[in-house]
Amino acid sequence: MEIIIEILMQLLLPIIIEVGLVRWHWLTISGAIVAGFLAFVVLFLAKWSIFPLITFLVLGSLAGKLRSRKDESERNSVLQGDDINIHAAKVDGFDEAKDGGDAKQGKARDHWQVLANGGIFMLLAMLAFLNDSGWLKSILGIHTEVLRFSETCHLLAIISLAVSCADTLSSDFGRVWGGSPRNIITGKRMLKGVSGGVTGAGFVGAFLGAVSIAIFVFWSEFSSLGSSASLFWIVVVFGFMGSVLDSVLGVLFQAKYLDEMGNQVDSSEGGTRALGKGYRWVTNDVVNAVTGILMLLVAVMYLCW
Repeated sequence: MEIIIEILMQLLLPIIIEVGLVRWHWLTISGAIVAGFLAFVVLFLAKWSIFPLITFLVLGSLAGKLRSRKDESERNSVLQGDDINIHAAKVDGFDEAKDGGDAKQGKARDHWQVLANGGIFMLLAMLAFLNDSGWLKSILGIHTEVLRFSETCHLLAIISLAVSCADTLSSDFGRVWGGSPRNIITGKRMLKGVSGGVTGAGFVGAFLGAVSIAIFVFWSEFSSLGSSASLFWIVVVFGFMGSVLDSVLGVLFQAKYLDEMGNQVDSSEGGTRALGKGYRWVTNDVVNAVTGILMLLVAVMYLCW
């Protein structure tokens, strides 16, 4: 009976949370469906804690809502002709209040965003499940040291989530408290929200985002990989560096479109804007996913070394 109650609680809790997130416009319906499958793989197959995922989703959504309110407040001030705010928004002819982010920023997360940020976590959880159940050995003929392999998958999953959380909070902290961002490579001023721009507040957000996920190593079982303290800092460093890499890839490859003033922005406005730089198919979701994969490969090489 206790086992049945525990299973029901584990099953009902993610459903209740997802329904609430859809009602609060933190997830779209398609995003909730993918998040539900992710929760199923993590909870019931890999038998990992779901709280790192919940922490990331809550922190990212709250920061996004705070950012949206700040942006709305700035737009209202400009529309109402507030001379002080307009003057403050203009520095060297550059409009700090103007937003250059893509169409998804500040909106509920859809299935692509959930996969871009949590897809690697889900795949590693599935891999750990296949290993623990013996399928990797019986079907694919892959022989592993079961405990160490599964713990490594779990640690890599937490690292991938730390990268996503660091990048998300970096962007939101920079938008709310960072002022006008600078191109991470050239140092030139950029519009708020445009991928590749960084601020001091953004770096603080990246660090806090990585730490908020890294703390879960103290409640997880990684006895064969090292002490919890050392693993904590490994996750923090990889999470923070992932945020930096995301900005670099955003500058170099993500599609940038030219607005009516000739500024580079992330939004194509439904395909009406000309491409100024990058590749059309490289969206913010693609950059997030590629960043996660690259940081995962680096983390694997580091752990093997």
